[in-house]
Order: sequence, then structure tokens, then C-alpha cells
Amino acid sequence: MLPSIEFHLSRFADKAWSEVVRPWLVEDRGKLTRSLVVVPTRGQAHLWKQRCLEEGVPLLGVEFISPGLARKKWLMASGETTPALGRELLLMGLRQLIAHRLEREEPNQGLWGFWKSLQSDPKRALDDFDEMLQAGLTVADFPRRALSELFADLMKWAADLGATMAQVQSRAAARQKIESEDERIAGRVLVLGLTAESWGEFFNVAALVRRMTDICVVLPAPEFRGRAALDEKWIEVWQSVLGVEPLMVDEKEPEFTCGSVGELWTREGGHADRARVLVGLTRQDEMALVANEVGKLLKGGAELIGIIFPGADAAHVHLCRLLECMGLPFIDQVGMAGSPPIEVLLQREILNFYGRGGRLDELLQVWPLMRTLGLVEQTQQVARDVCQGLFEDRQTHDLAGVIENLKARAEHRPEWKEVLRVAEILLPVWPERLSLADGLTRFEGVLQALDLEPVTGWTALTAFAKKSDELFDRAVLIEVMSSFLPGKSPPINAPGKSGFARVVITTRHRAEGTAWSHLFFVESNSGVWPRRRESSCWLDDSARALLNETSPYSLGVFTAEDRALMEKQSYAMLVRDTREEVVFSSARFGDEDTEVALGPNSWLERVLWAQGHGENAGGMEQAFVEMARTTTIGKEQEAPLDWREIWATRRDPSKPFDDWFLSGDPDQTRPEKLAARAIEAGVKDPAELWFTQVLGVERVDYEPSVRALPLARGRWVHRFLARALKPAVIVSEGLGEMPSQEDATQKMADDLRHWQKQWPDNYYWKSFCEEVAAMSQGMLEQVYAMETGKYVATELNLPTAGKLNLGEPGLVITGRMDLVITDQPMWKGATVDVIDFKTGGDDRLSAKKMGADGSSLQLGVYLECLRSLGVSAGRVWMHKQPAHNSASLEMEELPLALESLDRIRGMLETGRYGALTKEQSDYAHGRFVWPLACTPIPSAILKQKHEATLAEFTTKEVGDE
Repeated sequence: MLPSIEFHLSRFADKAWSEVVRPWLVEDRGKLTRSLVVVPTRGQAHLWKQRCLEEGVPLLGVEFISPGLARKKWLMASGETTPALGRELLLMGLRQLIAHRLEREEPNQGLWGFWKSLQSDPKRALDDFDEMLQAGLTVADFPRRALSELFADLMKWAADLGATMAQVQSRAAARQKIESEDERIAGRVLVLGLTAESWGEFFNVAALVRRMTDICVVLPAPEFRGRAALDEKWIEVWQSVLGVEPLMVDEKEPEFTCGSVGELWTREGGHADRARVLVGLTRQDEMALVANEVGKLLKGGAELIGIIFPGADAAHVHLCRLLECMGLPFIDQVGMAGSPPIEVLLQREILNFYGRGGRLDELLQVWPLMRTLGLVEQTQQVARDVCQGLFEDRQTHDLAGVIENLKARAEHRPEWKEVLRVAEILLPVWPERLSLADGLTRFEGVLQALDLEPVTGWTALTAFAKKSDELFDRAVLIEVMSSFLPGKSPPINAPGKSGFARVVITTRHRAEGTAWSHLFFVESNSGVWPRRRESSCWLDDSARALLNETSPYSLGVFTAEDRALMEKQSYAMLVRDTREEVVFSSARFGDEDTEVALGPNSWLERVLWAQGHGENAGGMEQAFVEMARTTTIGKEQEAPLDWREIWATRRDPSKPFDDWFLSGDPDQTRPEKLAARAIEAGVKDPAELWFTQVLGVERVDYEPSVRALPLARGRWVHRFLARALKPAVIVSEGLGEMPSQEDATQKMADDLRHWQKQWPDNYYWKSFCEEVAAMSQGMLEQVYAMETGKYVATELNLPTAGKLNLGEPGLVITGRMDLVITDQPMWKGATVDVIDFKTGGDDRLSAKKMGADGSSLQLGVYLECLRSLGVSAGRVWMHKQPAHNSASLEMEELPLALESLDRIRGMLETGRYGALTKEQSDYAHGRFVWPLACTPIPSAILKQKHEATLAEFTTKEVGDE
């Protein structure tokens, strides 16, 4: 028995509902009949269900489905068992084939550049191939021969695995002749509202339609007849499949429609009588205006209000929150995507660790996620310090290359031990080529070691791994495994996610085919929408035009111009189905770049011209500026503080620092201990003292470790000197007898010889080793050339009993001295020499400069703390190479050298710290970098505010010498 077929065209959604859709839904009322309604999107299905609910149309046995679900329906009915490879697996195969072609090419020869470019952009090439197959074309039709052969190999690769391409499968099913009633699906189908933009899903829908026993198709009528436009060709395609002529449902235009607003954009003519414009100063102002207007329309009895967004963005989230705060029910079809669970983010970062070769930098990306889940205890800062130390020791990013150093130092330091534990779980790094099964096994082993749940949703990947033992490039494998991890998750308790309401936040495509009373087009700014989507370089518009000339179907593949035209026709159809009013909203300034003024998009501009704007002096630009306004939602709350006054006070050079500028109650802000280096930094910039010592926070760098040979050279020189001069036996106070010069020299020579073997045998590292050796040996000779005592301590922490005159007797001063030499193994009555080794370009040691701006102040702090322990005499030395650059400071010079400590004492007593931070620029980079949330203030103003704050504690002007 031949199926019953009806084919209708309609220009208006209301007419289609009353004349075709509603009668079709109630035709078999009281009977339990399978009825399928195919609509372009699930959003449209939701709106059709809402209308059925409003008008009391029963939906017993009726199922609304999208084209994707239509594919599942006909697959079940046809008994097709050949699996179709998903996009992720096809991309994996495509990347593998590209890699094989690159291996056969000589660099910079032949097609090497072409394959290299394709390797960086395989997704768009696969999209073009998909589009060709969806349009009924074959792999042989690809204009570029190299790509045609590549995708032919891709199809063969899929066939060898016992799989096929979904598009080829759908096209064959749509063409299949139904021989018997057993091959049909008992029931009715209604295809509703599909436009030419659904051409890519045509074969899936057609395959289902051909198998149904009762068929009804309702499509939008073409805008014009006889022009061979895309919408006409779309009707012709359906006419050839159904074999019947279409019937026009509505020839006469209804009394109430906003179609004339669309005509302003799509063709000459039209008017803006049913259009209104809202312009906010900012995007948030725009959303507030829209929310207020929606509230007014609902009070006025609006039946169904649509708010069209170009996509999910911050403005969409803001409007949802405003409507929720106002208590206005709404449906959100755009959706607010949430971040995936921490476990998924950690899994993705672990894969990145292997994909990038197992580097220290990727270990630091994994660390904060592990700490969030309680898998590690050490902070990100501690892990960063460990990894930075490993990098500076070996000058390599490779975790496997520093693992032995990590093991050696983890024996005595718990923070290093925890990093070692994680490193041993993650290592070894995956080989350059491995099978998918091997990769999955390795990854699951790491998850198990970390006590994480195994990955869910990898059924297709696991099944594929069982079929293929092919070796893939590591990067290809990591890419496909990452693609199977969810990139987002639905937010919990997001408003507008269920039920029905008179306000619907949606997108253009989801809003098609619905009769609206009012329609809002938000973010109507140039550059936001419409946004032209250009074709890729792998199948550009000229190639598409040539393909369309030989295509077996009238539609073919769309060019950029085709897509722009269909989008414009879609907007025109939306306003044609709106009865009362169309509202355009836009903003004068965006939220991301508040300095760049925005303008109206092309449609809004025509509406404004039609309303008479832009005819006065200044033109359209001035008119748009005058329309912009600000607004608020609900009753304005009184601000708890006058932030403008605070802002001005922070920038007033005559006002001292207050509680709003790095200051607080001294009883609350006074630290229990101060590091000597922090005291020196605090004189130069009190902001550093505030953040690191008062708040106890430090900047955590997320940038990759950068090779800095001067810094590495200094670390190794200090290390070799400490080993060579370390006493064999500690007598007391960390002091022991100084080794002989011969023993120290031999010890250093042995250490250097063993150390040099660890580095690559090339001139670069050989030069580095020679510099370290020369500087270490030269400074060792300087030490033994001094007339000093015979007791020594290396890398000695300041005794906790040492004090500074900072007005706080209980304040502990911390620090570590490179080398201390005394004439007796105790502090009281001793003569000491404190030696600091400098391998960089530090300023020459000077008591006057130290007292003025804090230069090398930590050395003066060391000597003063030792004097408080009863040391009778002493000096502090700054040793450099060559030796004539070295300098010393006598204990008698300390009063002058420590004058700058008065500022520190004032900060501790008053709790007023403030800042002296220099401006950052391309030509000057200050010592301290503030948190990103802090607004910088010119250093000249900071200097005056600092003097006004600590005037009674400062004997000299800041910066004077």
C-alpha cells in the first residue's frame, strides 16, 4: 500500500498551525497512534509543545524529534548494523594520514608545506568534506587532487575497520527503494519548519519519511517565485522526494504582522511603524533596559515574548539574572554552560602533560587541580619553587631529566618528597608512537594511582581500541582522547531550564516557525551580528561554485554569500511571524573594551533611518550617541561607602596612606617575624613588605621557566663555595674549624669535575661550566686571602635571639648568611666577618647608599643582629669577581647604614605601609608586580604620600643619598 502524502507551504506560522499542524495533531484523537513530528531543533519542539498546552491539544502518542533522532529511528527500522565513525575518530584517522604524508616528503620540498598547513587545520578540512557528503557529492568531487586522495584513504581506513561514513549511509538509506510493507514504520510523520539551512540533515529526514505510512510535510514558502533562489531549490528537492505538488496554505497576509520591518533589510520598501529601539550606554545598561521593557509588556498582557541572542555570552547571563531577580518566569534555550568537574579538568591536564613530553611546566598545571581534590598538600607556590629549583639545577624542562636530582633532595625535604611522589606516578612519559589500547591502559593506570574514578563516556573509544592495533603519533592519540572528555557541564539550578513561560530567551534558528507577539533582537551592534562566516581555504567559494554546477542536487554546497542570504531570510521570517512589535536593543560601549564605541548593525541602521534618526547635524553617529542611556533594575540601594571619595584620596599626594591603601590596625597587621631580604625590599617598596610579610602571600608565576644562565651560575657558585668551606666538625652555634686552603681547593676541584660530567658535551655548556669554575675558585681564593678567624659557618641561618631596633622586642628577624668567619666558636665577644657572595651586577657596598635607599640593607641587618648577640667587632663583606670590585662595611658605620630602618619602624608602629612601586613600561620594569586587580598609581604621587605618612620617622627624603 502506498503511503499517504501531503505537502504544504506556508508563509506564516499562525496559518500553518491553524490550517495544518493543529488538525494533524487532533486527527486521531482518542487513538493511540505513533506520531512523529520532525522539527529542526529541540528548542522549536519545546515551543510547539507549549502552544499545544495553551490550546489544549493532546499529545498522546506524539513524539517531537530532531533530525539527529530521526537518524536513530530509521537505523532501527532498516536493520543497518555497520557502525558509522564519529567525528573524533575520523579526525584521529585524518591526522594520522597527514602525518604519514609528511614523513614521505622532504622539508620545504614538494607538498611538504601543503601538508604542514593541513596538519595545523584538519578540522575545517573535515568539515568541508562532511558538507560535500551531506550535499550528495562524493570524494572524487573534491577539487584538490591531494585532498581527494587523502579523504579517499580516510574512507578506506574506516572501511578496513568495518565502519562507514554517516553521510554516505544516510544518502543510501534515503535513496533505498522500499519494497515491502515490512520495511515501513507504522505511524505518521509530520516534517515541520525545515528550511534550506537544514540541507545537511536532509538525507536523515528523507530516509525516515520514506519508511513512514502517513506523511505530511509543512515547509516555509519561498520569499520570491521564479528566481531559482535557495529556498525555491529546497522546495524542489522535497518535491522530487515526495512526488507531489505542494499546496499553498496562506496566500493572503494577516492583519497583524511586523513583516514590513524585515523588508527594510531584505529589499527596498518596508517601514518601521512596528519597531522600537533601545540603546544602553553599556551592554549591562542594554540588558537592564530589555528586562524593564519585558516586565512592562508582560503587565500589558503580551502573549509570547522572544528574546533573540546571537549566542551565549556575558550579556545573556546578565539578562537571565535580571529577570530572575525581578521574579519574571522565562525559558532559557541559549543555555549557560558551566565548567566541567575538577576531575575532568585534571584528566585533561594529565593528558596535556603527556602530549607535551612530560615537562615541569605541565606538572605545575596539574598541581593546583590535584590540590583542589586533596591529592596533594603542598601549595602551588611550594611546587613552583621545587620545579624552579630543579630547572635551575639542570637547565631542562624535562621531568625525567631531573628525576635523579629530585630523588636526592627529597630525602631531607618533605615538600620535595611530595613532588617526587607525583612525578613517579606520572612517569614514564609516553613513547612517540603507541596504540590506542596502550594509551588507554597507561592513562587508566595513572588515574588508579591517583585514586580517581575511571573515565566514563569512552565506550566508542574503547570499542575502537579493540579493533585497531595501529600505532598512532602521541600527539594524535592525546588529541582524540582529550576530545572525548566533556568540555563543559550544565550549571546546577540554572534558571529557565524547565517548564513553560511567556518569555523565551533563544537564538535565531530555534525561534523559527513560532508565532510571537513581541520579539527582541538584542546586541544589535555592528560586528556582533550578522557575522559573515567565510568558507575555508580547503574548499573556498570559487571551488564551491564549480561543484554546484555539476552537483546531482540543485542545492549543492553553500558559499559564504549563500549562508548570509539564508540568515537574512531567516530574520525576515521571524519578524513576519511577530504580530505586535519588534524591539531592537544595542549598546554604545561593550563590556570588554570600554574605550571603543560601537555602532548599530546594518538592519538597525535602516530602522533608525526609517524612523527619522540621523537627519539632523551629526548624522546617524550623533543620533546613536544621544539615544544611549543608563538604567538600573528595581530600587537603587544606597552605597555603603563613597568609593569616588576613596578613589580620589588614594590619588591625592597630600593625603597619607589610610585603611584603603595597604594599611590597617598595627595590632592586627604587625608580623611575628621579618625576613632580612623583605626588610630591604620594604625600604625600596613597602607594598612588597605588605603582601609578603603582613598578608603572607607571594606572587605565583605561571609562565614557563626561562633559562637564565646568570641566575644559574650564581646558584652553583654559592653551592660549591658552601661545600668547600663547610667545617668537618661543628663546635657550637653552627661554627666549626675552617678547613685548610689545600683541602678546600681539592674539595671544590673534585665537585666541579663530577658536576661538569652531568652537562651535554658541547661548547655552550662547556663555556657555562668554565665560567662557574673560574668564579668559584676565584672567590675561594679571596676568602683565604682575608685576615680572619679560624671558625667558619656556611649558609648559616640568623640566630633567633638576634634583634633589630624596630620598636618590637619580640620581633624575630630571619635570614641566611652565605659565610660567617669568627675568631671563636661563640658570638659573645667575638670578632666576625659576614661574607656575601655576589655573582651579578649589584651596586658597590656603601653605608651612605644603604641608609638612603636600602641598597644591600640585608647585609647591614645581618651584622646588627649579630651585634645584639654580643659580638664585639666585625665587618660585612660583599665579595665579587674580580677581587677589586669587592667591598666591606665596618660595624662602626652601622648607624649611618641603618637609617632607613626608621621607615620600617614607622610602618610597624602605625600599620601604614602604602607603596613606592615604580611604573611598569616597555622601558622600565619595576621590582614588584602588584596583583592584577590593583589599579596602578603614578610613583611620583606614591612618593609624596609616603613622605606624608612617615614624616616623623624619616630623617631624609625618600630617594636622597
